[in-house]
Amino acid sequence: KPSVRSVLTSIFLWSYYTLWKMSKQDGECELLTASDGEAINEASDREASNPDWDGFAAGALSKLPSRRCTLVASAAAAVGSVLLLSGRLSFLETAAVEASRPLRGGRDSLVGLSNKKNVSKDAYLVEEDDGLCAASGASCQKSQCCQEPGMQCYTKDNYWAQCMESCIPGPNVRDQVSPMPWACEKLGPRTPGKPQECTGDGEDCSETKCCKIGGTQCFRKNKFWSACRASCEPGPDLTSTSNESWECTALGPRTMGAAPWVSQQCAHGGEDCRFKKCCAEAGHQCYSQSSGYAQCRPSCTKGEKVMPYDPPWECDEIGERTPAFENPKVSHAGMVADWVPKQCSAAGESCMESKCCFEVGAKCVKKDENWAACRVNCDQTPDPNDGNKSWSCEQIGPQSWGLAVKGWPSLYCFSLYMPSSYEGGLLKSILQANGGIFQCDGYDVYAAEDDFLGTTKDGIDVKPVQIPKIAVGVSQDGTAGNAKLFMAVWDKVIAGGRFRNYDWTIKVDPDAVLIAWRIRDHMRPHLGQTVYVVNCNKFPGSPNFPMMYGAVEIFSQSAMIQYALNSWKCGQQLPWGAWGEDYYMTHCMDFIGVGRIGDFGVLGDNECTGANCADTYTASFHPFKDVGSWMQCWGQATAPR
Repeated sequence: KPSVRSVLTSIFLWSYYTLWKMSKQDGECELLTASDGEAINEASDREASNPDWDGFAAGALSKLPSRRCTLVASAAAAVGSVLLLSGRLSFLETAAVEASRPLRGGRDSLVGLSNKKNVSKDAYLVEEDDGLCAASGASCQKSQCCQEPGMQCYTKDNYWAQCMESCIPGPNVRDQVSPMPWACEKLGPRTPGKPQECTGDGEDCSETKCCKIGGTQCFRKNKFWSACRASCEPGPDLTSTSNESWECTALGPRTMGAAPWVSQQCAHGGEDCRFKKCCAEAGHQCYSQSSGYAQCRPSCTKGEKVMPYDPPWECDEIGERTPAFENPKVSHAGMVADWVPKQCSAAGESCMESKCCFEVGAKCVKKDENWAACRVNCDQTPDPNDGNKSWSCEQIGPQSWGLAVKGWPSLYCFSLYMPSSYEGGLLKSILQANGGIFQCDGYDVYAAEDDFLGTTKDGIDVKPVQIPKIAVGVSQDGTAGNAKLFMAVWDKVIAGGRFRNYDWTIKVDPDAVLIAWRIRDHMRPHLGQTVYVVNCNKFPGSPNFPMMYGAVEIFSQSAMIQYALNSWKCGQQLPWGAWGEDYYMTHCMDFIGVGRIGDFGVLGDNECTGANCADTYTASFHPFKDVGSWMQCWGQATAPR
């Protein structure tokens, strides 16, 4: 006897089918895009030979009828109901159930109706061929057998089954459609033979052409080596110890990773995972401590106790381990290899041989067969500044994410100092301690006098970049009226161009204690934004607050580019004569349209709301003008906890 759901589903689908037929005849109900029309037309052509019409059911679910066709749809519903009651359309119940085909698509298995906008028609009209065992990703509900050796047909529910090596009842973290649990009942016998042995991390996958780790695919480097990676861009791998180029030809299917819903609906750290039976974090497995508690952990040793008073862990596995999340996009993040700043190319240099770039966001692209350069954007239109010659814009290397040699995101830090004052001795001590700005990925010092600070742990001899001597007056708030001096410093920074190679540029006073890794943590959520940081809100009711205090000034790379293009406007159109440099930069950034972000944890300043060097959240502290107090604060801030 047909269910109520079958009746309602059939009414909708047959109404829709009638409307589509009408639109083909007289154009009165144009409901479909070209691709949708092709899908349903193909399905309807199967009508005579295939009473199930599975493909039509899946395609019809992709649209809803318009209001002007409602009356016709109501009339057509009667036809669908009659055919349903005759027993001809019971298959439509299956087509209408959410996640009825969660693991379809062969190579694109685990792609289903819920994300069909991202796949082709053929990827979600996968059917079983009558008389054949099911291929990878296809339904095995009818055939109850599998083509590949060692595979078993397992059910999710009454509407879908798929061939897999094993199945654990409960949510399947690789199910890209829904978190609905799998029953994992066996249909038919297991196909004789052993499942294909895929390749693990760090192994050559040239022969197997498949990967064990979810979220990876076998990519060819050259004729001698292929490896499993989440993604691949032709050219050198900026994270590898070798600068050899990759071809990046994909070999074999992609091994599906964790589905998007896993991070939201599975158990998080500290949560009892007995009921959800899956873990939100990649690499974690739900382990039982006892019959009354289980937790997601990367590993578990039977009998261990996290705390002395805890009961021993049983370490029985519940559900399956969460693989890496499915993200085939290239990840431009993380630290780069040591060879990158030595062998890649700067702006204006040829990258034909290196095939890699320093600048954040730049790619090595060809002009012709004789020249290639690093560009963030490449335009193929004739260049009037280059004899109207055009660039082919063929990309021959990966996109750079900057010179993140010590951490990510990357930081370029600099200080202006007076060598003959206390600042000279202080900076020399900071360099010897490998602290402050010398923990940044790139650094410079500026001075109006010649000096030599020493050699850093990186093996770099540090001498100041020379700037002109400029008199400093008194600003409108009683501090140093040094806007003109720092305008000259910023001009040197822009002319040097190093800021382009790092995610963030930071001006640091010599007496500020900077904790570079905390700055990275604060700035990471704002990567890619055109912003600067206001770091003090001492007088919330004042029109001048919040503002940027000058001890530590932070600007994104794109904000620096805007300043490089438009700083002349600030110099000509702002009344900066009696301003301090921080007041000037705050107003200049606002004036040229750079956005603000308020982060009052990047700086603890006694000139603002106080500096507590033991605060593990705050990323810098000011002022500490002598070596003893600076080192004491540095020690407190960086002490193990």
